Parts: sequence; C-alpha cells; structure tokens
Amino acid sequence: MENNNQLPKVIKLFNFAKKERSLGGVYKISSLPRISEIARNKEDNVKVDLSFYLENNKTPCIKGIINLNIILDCQRCLEALPIELKVDFKLAFVRHEQQAEGLDSSYELYVTKEEEEELLTIDIITDEILLSIPMAPSHDFNCNLIINKDEVVEENRENPFIILKNIKIANDGKE
Repeated sequence: MENNNQLPKVIKLFNFAKKERSLGGVYKISSLPRISEIARNKEDNVKVDLSFYLENNKTPCIKGIINLNIILDCQRCLEALPIELKVDFKLAFVRHEQQAEGLDSSYELYVTKEEEEELLTIDIITDEILLSIPMAPSHDFNCNLIINKDEVVEENRENPFIILKNIKIANDGKE
C-alpha cells in the first residue's frame, strides 16, 4: 500500500483525542480498495485532514475533510462521470446511544465496542467517501436519450396466456 503521508495506518482513538492531534496526508485512490473498485481514476489523489478531540471531556471525536476528484460510471449511459467531492464530517465515538445525549446533532455517531480503541484509518476514510457518493451517479443531462433508435430491436413473443387458453379449450373438448 502506498502512503506518502503522515496519517498512521491505525488510529488510537482516545490517545489522539486526548492529545488533540491534527493529521493530514495524501492517498492514492488505488490504496482504498472499496473506492478503487468503483473509480476509473485509480491513480488520482485523495487529500485527507483529520482533527481529534474530546467532546464534553469524555467522547472522542474526529473532524475531517476529504478532497478528491473521482470518475465513476454514469448509471444511465455507463460513460465516464467526473465528480468533485469535498467531504466534511464530524464523528463521535460512543459505546452506547445514551452516551450521545449531550452531543450536538451535527455529529455522526459511531458506536464502538469496549475493545475498539484502535480503528483503521483507511476504513474511516473509505466509509465517509462512500456515504458522500450519490446512490445512482448520473449526468445532469438526459444522457440515456442519446441512444441510436436503430439499435432498438423489438422481439415478438407469443403471449403465454394464449397457450393456456388453447390447453383449456383442448381439455374442455375431452369432457
């Protein structure tokens, strides 16, 4: 995996939050497997800035910004669709829902298990990018109307109900 950045592979959540660390770095799209599967521009960069802090002196949080230009397949015409993403996010890491009661509603809650003191940096980045990509990315214009009408072939098929009707007629005649 190619990393030319200061971001560690593993985030030590409470440790980073207590020290109020700010980290930044650059990844290649190809180093983010779940993003690489859907992107056409695997060699382009993903710029990441993360700030860690404790909210209410107890809840570890991450405020982050991810910038990337990604080229996806348009879901209507399957041609290249460039999308510029600037992903701003605030994550609050809680052990249970009640712990979130004192938090601002701008936080996305991330429920962790007792033993989850460390998280993979790539997983957090990937999840936030995937959440920001449109569900069915497509061009703003009606690209699906640019279809050659000569390519549309109509197929004549026999109605299956006519077959059933013929069977019924044949059976009625046997009685």
